[in-house]
Amino acid sequence: MRASLVSSRSAPPAIRIGGLDMEEADVKSLAATMGKEVVSIGMKNKSIKLLRSVLRGRDKSLVAVEGIWLNAKALASRAQIEALYVCPAMIHTPEAVDLISTLIRRAVCGVHIVTEGVYHRLSEPKSDEGVISLCRLPRIGLDEIRLRDKDLVLILDGLESPGNVGTIIRTAEAAGACAVFICHGQTSVTNPRTVRSSLCSILSLPVLEAEMKDIQRWLDKNGFTLYLADAIGGSIYSNVEYAPRSAMVVGNERCGIYPEWYRANHLSVYIPMMGTVDSLNAGVAASTLAYEIRSQFGFTSH
Repeated sequence: MRASLVSSRSAPPAIRIGGLDMEEADVKSLAATMGKEVVSIGMKNKSIKLLRSVLRGRDKSLVAVEGIWLNAKALASRAQIEALYVCPAMIHTPEAVDLISTLIRRAVCGVHIVTEGVYHRLSEPKSDEGVISLCRLPRIGLDEIRLRDKDLVLILDGLESPGNVGTIIRTAEAAGACAVFICHGQTSVTNPRTVRSSLCSILSLPVLEAEMKDIQRWLDKNGFTLYLADAIGGSIYSNVEYAPRSAMVVGNERCGIYPEWYRANHLSVYIPMMGTVDSLNAGVAASTLAYEIRSQFGFTSH
């Protein structure tokens, strides 16, 4: 980085940070000190094709994390950063520069520089934060989930909205759940909207897509009591004394829980509503239920 008072047509695009210019050459120099190669790429580059595949949910092993705040969350989760895409012309604060320096250091593979035009064609939704990372989605088997004497699992059954799925994953981590299971999934956990609405909790909490029979077998093996969030029957959710290991099923936004769940041993609970409202958003309902269970367990750190 260097002070620059005179512009030059031959100079690469720069960003101004407190009177300093950070040029493309500076990014490459910074990466070189860490033994990382930086390449300027366009839309036809194979690395762009990989990113677009991830953004479309076609790659189930990677998620795209966009923006300064979300990438800070990804770093905090100790996610494995496979690749980094940076548009220097969009980075405007010293904090952003520091973050990108850390991302470069953590990137396993490539560090790519793109123009504003390329970045705007990639970002989802359209933004001007100038950084997208590809993070490896943690893969964990059912038998690898770490359990406590008192524990909570949320089961998302047939949810369609990636925003709801992400919100519930975020809530599950905040409420101290040990895992989120996705059954009869109608949307991908790698959908960018799921990643954004989870605030990268998808990178730190076990989230498993599994068949209903495998989930039930795991619940029985580990002593979980099954609860179904039912809009019309059962007990008021706050009147129930939840078992030390509780699994709550939240159903599809329009059709509710798949009938197969009702054939298993379970307890139905519902959230009472007033006025003309007959249902709650799935994310709101899951948050209400998860925090009721957590309040009974206690909020001690783990």
